[in-house]
Amino acid sequence: MIDTERRRRALAVFDEVADLADPEREERLAELCAGDAQLLAQARALLAADAGDAEPFRGNAASWGDALGSDVDTTDPMLGRTIGAWRLVEVIGRGGMGAVYAAERSDGAYAQQAALKLIRASADSPAARERFLRERQILAQLQHPNIAILLDGGISAGGEPYFVMERVDGEPIDRWCDARRLGLRERAILFLQVLDAVRYAHRNLVVHRDLKPSNLLVDADGRVKLLDFGIAKQLEGTDVTNTHDRALTFEYASPEQLHDAPITTATDLWQLGVILHRLFSGAHPFGLTRDTPVAKQLQQLEREPEPLTRAAAHANAEQAAQRGSHTPASLSRALRGNLAQIVQACLRRDPEARYASADALANDLRAWLDDRPIAATQLSRNERARLWLRRNRTLAVSAAAIALALLAGTGVALWQAHEAREQARIAGRENANARAALGFLTDTLAAAAPERAMNTEVSVRQLLDKARAELDKRSVVEPRVRQPIQRMLGHLYYSLGEPTIAIDLYEAGLRGLEPQDREQALGVADDLSGLVDALGALERGKESLAAAQRAAALRARFAPNDPEQRLRALNTLGSAHYSANDLDRATEAWREALKVAETLPAPPADLTINAYQMLSHLLAFNGDIAQSMEQAERGLAFADKQAVPAESPLRASLLQNKSIALRGSGDLAGAEAAIRQAIAVQERSAGKGGTLVSVLYNDLGLTLSDLGRYREAIEALQHSDSLEDAATGPENTAINLVNLGLVWESAGNYPKALALMEDALDTLRQSGMPVDQVRYRMTERSYAKCLGLSGRFTEAQVRLERLRALARARDGKDSYEYALTTLYLALLAQRMRNPDQGLPLLEESMPLWSALVPTRHRVFALAHRLRASFAKMQGNLVLAEREQRAALARQLVDKAPPMDVAFARAELAGILFERGDSTGARSLLSEALPAMRHSVERQHVQRLEAEALARTLGI
Repeated sequence: MIDTERRRRALAVFDEVADLADPEREERLAELCAGDAQLLAQARALLAADAGDAEPFRGNAASWGDALGSDVDTTDPMLGRTIGAWRLVEVIGRGGMGAVYAAERSDGAYAQQAALKLIRASADSPAARERFLRERQILAQLQHPNIAILLDGGISAGGEPYFVMERVDGEPIDRWCDARRLGLRERAILFLQVLDAVRYAHRNLVVHRDLKPSNLLVDADGRVKLLDFGIAKQLEGTDVTNTHDRALTFEYASPEQLHDAPITTATDLWQLGVILHRLFSGAHPFGLTRDTPVAKQLQQLEREPEPLTRAAAHANAEQAAQRGSHTPASLSRALRGNLAQIVQACLRRDPEARYASADALANDLRAWLDDRPIAATQLSRNERARLWLRRNRTLAVSAAAIALALLAGTGVALWQAHEAREQARIAGRENANARAALGFLTDTLAAAAPERAMNTEVSVRQLLDKARAELDKRSVVEPRVRQPIQRMLGHLYYSLGEPTIAIDLYEAGLRGLEPQDREQALGVADDLSGLVDALGALERGKESLAAAQRAAALRARFAPNDPEQRLRALNTLGSAHYSANDLDRATEAWREALKVAETLPAPPADLTINAYQMLSHLLAFNGDIAQSMEQAERGLAFADKQAVPAESPLRASLLQNKSIALRGSGDLAGAEAAIRQAIAVQERSAGKGGTLVSVLYNDLGLTLSDLGRYREAIEALQHSDSLEDAATGPENTAINLVNLGLVWESAGNYPKALALMEDALDTLRQSGMPVDQVRYRMTERSYAKCLGLSGRFTEAQVRLERLRALARARDGKDSYEYALTTLYLALLAQRMRNPDQGLPLLEESMPLWSALVPTRHRVFALAHRLRASFAKMQGNLVLAEREQRAALARQLVDKAPPMDVAFARAELAGILFERGDSTGARSLLSEALPAMRHSVERQHVQRLEAEALARTLGI
């Protein structure tokens, strides 16, 4: 070890030469070290630590600790050594507590490369070990696509703690952006991935405390990975006012870190602001560089940050060009306004004055991307108006909704003007009514003008509420004037996800109305179609069908040979049959609608897209995944051909159906991407509330559940439930209950899952739904499966056998419903340890699945696992191992969800243990258990078995 005196001398030499230029520095080094080679080497190591890319102030002054202890020997005796199932092949990095190595599996189970972090014996103090183990525990609880995941961990044979994590081949985010010369928008979009990871960590009560570009790597696919939770802090159960353990990186340290003040999530917001400043301007907000001496770093960090625009103006030509072919002057101009305010809001010295959360920062970045006002600053009226005009170069959402209703719905503005003139001509006494109606339109719709909306932040909903209130106050307006406006408002309220209000307005606007000519009749038919949709949303199927038939009769009577009117009638009838649960007639109506659309030179985009998306939805519901995907893709292609804008809400449902089909085919990553895109489209176009947004979040929850991300899934489903209309029908209520129950079941909380599913069945029974109706059967099937997982085998088997018989009689033996119920009976036989009953059921179902879903579907890996389980019960361990390895191989090829892989590994560990291979079993179980312990509860049936085996193996 280096003694204290030698350390002091090395630091003294460093301090004296750190600020000198190179020629003078070398002379002074030689003079001060006076031939002491080791002292010279240590001084040079300190200088390198101060200037190097690795950023010296990391962890417990990591690079400085290495420099002071360095004997300039580059040989690492750990290389080639095996720790657990991993062989160390290369040094990736070093720190004050230890080193990070590139590692590869050495047990032959499968090929995998990773990064292994090992604490050094010389650094293994209680505090260092506590920090190291804390990082491992934090990583174990964080599973997010933008956070490097924990793969393994333990204690080496020499007593050294270690953990193994995903190895990320990527570049720091700032270098990645510069190398690709990304513009400001592209950098902001990429940074949203960072915020998603930080938001997730914060929601899991973890503050990173060391955010910087070198901990944010971007891989070749453009995915950000957040690394290094070595100094992260968990907020749960800790005293946030405790100021010990102040490891930090000076360049990115927040004021509270430098002054030993309490650490909160605001610390991460400061560091995010420093990174954003660098990404946008190319400079550190406090003028720090790798060459800035330590003393100057501390001085400059006490100043106010340099404004983003000024830093950009001082950038060199190459830095500006790397940000979208800018010059320093044009870059400074591009950063003016909201973007500069966003960064400034992160870099406020008072933590309470910064953004309240990573979500808030992300919302403002998205607002900047969408040319909307941000929350970080109050804009003037003129600035708000300018932003409104910029983002509404084509049509604002509110204006689009109103214009579409006026032009495509009732044509109320033109019709009203016509009726006003007609009334004035016929009877002068009615002029007051006409003027009142036109005044109503002027007063209420004018609120959408920029000079008013930008001042009062009028939303579409506020505008409609104002219009409705104004109409109620003007009691003198006669029905001929009032009713078209009521129907127009009905259209708009329904488009915002308010079917109850919409129905009241439609019914008032249609009461006693008998059109006498084609123009009026077709307008009324359109209004009846809107009423059909609103009634259907509340599951009032009989009323919906009656309104649809009335609309179809009007179209047939007043436009008997018009194919477009025929298309409209079929669309409306399809919706009504769907609401009335006559799915066969609904499917037939939408197929016929698409045939009619093909005969039109320019079919109405909204009607044609609706037919595509509903047909896709019904096909998926009936288990025809391939046809469902085909119809969704055809609908999107039609939208592209018709130049439907990318952010049009017409695309949201098509993307939703594409997601459902992808999920059904086993492509869960694609399904998640599609449903998130659908949510983004719908929220941008129609706001963050309403029935459709609720449905989309429901689908997101189911997809996340299939991916094994149960906490996120429950969060999405609960958000969906919070958006659901209070007057939603019993069927939708039951669906929401079942879906949430399925996620709790997947997480292993069977009592909670059963309670939710029982509530769903009660809801459907009280609604009068027949027990043989397909939606009721689906709900009962899920309930029966959960009964089996809870150990109530007899009740589960009775229900599943009855449901299987119903599926055979109603849907046929080649149906999705029959195949799934048969598979559930095989799974129940596995739980009952009855291979003689389970194997025939499994083998009967698999040919059906082969015809129903693509070969990459997860059901085929599940079949291998079931065969392995039955073989193990029968004592055929050779067959069991072969089938289980086949399941794992298929999962890895098909990129199965992590939890599926973890369960399969734990099951293979049990087979290997039975075969006497405790080493292999221990290795596999060590991989599987961290994921299972993080994602599923202790009572989960597969975790219970895995934990029992772990105790036997001493893990």
